[in-house]
Amino acid sequence: MPISSTGRFSFFRGYSAWQMEEGYRAQRRQMVEGYLSDGTAAGSAFAAAWSNQIQGSAALAVNAAVTRIKGAATKTTANVSLSV
Repeated sequence: MPISSTGRFSFFRGYSAWQMEEGYRAQRRQMVEGYLSDGTAAGSAFAAAWSNQIQGSAALAVNAAVTRIKGAATKTTANVSLSV
């Protein structure tokens, strides 16, 4: 059992500078990996939202065009005289 700097007997053995540095590096590595995965998830969410926005805009444009075509078709058929 090691003796601490106070000269008393201790069950706790302090960490070396190398062990503390390795622990710090491992902690930082985990933090960086977490930030990168969060960034990837956010990028995917923004891409999906953008794609959905484009698809929704296209669907609205198609519906508006169909409505205009139907409206124009009913106006032209209403003006046609079927008398001979």
